Amino acid sequence: MAYRSRTASRVAGALLTAAALGGTTACTAGGPAGDRSGASGRPDATTVAAVQRAVTKGAGLNSLSYRASGKVPGQGSVKGKASFSLRPRVVEMRMTASGGVREGEFSVRLVDDAVYVGGGGQAAAVLDGKHWLKLPRTDQGAGGLGGLQRQADQDPAAQASLLPGSDDVRKAGEEIVDGVRTTHYAGVVEVAEAATKPAGKRPPAAERRRKVIEQYKELGVSELTLDLWVGPGDRTVKFRQRARTTQGPLDMSIWFLDADKPVTVQAPPASDTVDPEQKLKEAGERLS
Repeated sequence: MAYRSRTASRVAGALLTAAALGGTTACTAGGPAGDRSGASGRPDATTVAAVQRAVTKGAGLNSLSYRASGKVPGQGSVKGKASFSLRPRVVEMRMTASGGVREGEFSVRLVDDAVYVGGGGQAAAVLDGKHWLKLPRTDQGAGGLGGLQRQADQDPAAQASLLPGSDDVRKAGEEIVDGVRTTHYAGVVEVAEAATKPAGKRPPAAERRRKVIEQYKELGVSELTLDLWVGPGDRTVKFRQRARTTQGPLDMSIWFLDADKPVTVQAPPASDTVDPEQKLKEAGERLS
């Protein structure tokens, strides 16, 4: 079957949507965003400092593996695992979507200067039997394909960095999470206000924070409810984000697993990958 760029674009858009982590990268469970029932005046300085220590430690990580579970606007339930490294910049996400308009397992890999989107049999049905679509990492073209890089660039540590700036950040209790005794902190963040606050002294962390704020703005999020569970040594064990978006409610929980361990991501075999740019080049050569 002849390759059709429009068909590939639709497949890429569908796979991206189904693999969404909410930024993540990142619904109504647990109460709506904006619930400030636990707030009591100005945030306690000791609480803010404890949250900031955890955020600072998370921002200093070069690599992280995590599992995620929750609901994404319009897509129903999603769950899966992801690993990423900043230097070198590689990402691998494996997600399962159910109960929404997209069903099944999906993968996204970011390797070198390319983003690969895989959808198993669903992709093979429209990609001449191949299972992966390759797109330029800098692709910001039409059809939502620019969102592929943004999806692969989900950064839970940077998302959590907004919590210390909440006007009602507070200690919500002590809990056991994955066998670890943690302190639970919570707060509501105004996205527009967060964008005006200092981002810290470390340029890389500040840039990562700026990106997640822009991602929330693109989703139409004005207010976030954030929860952070911090274990021994100021280590983040779990992070949860809730918000109302232009496409519906968002609720995503992320459990931090291995931190600062090597992350290796390989590009899918070229024989199992469709490269739109290469196909267009070949078509042009045939017509010339």
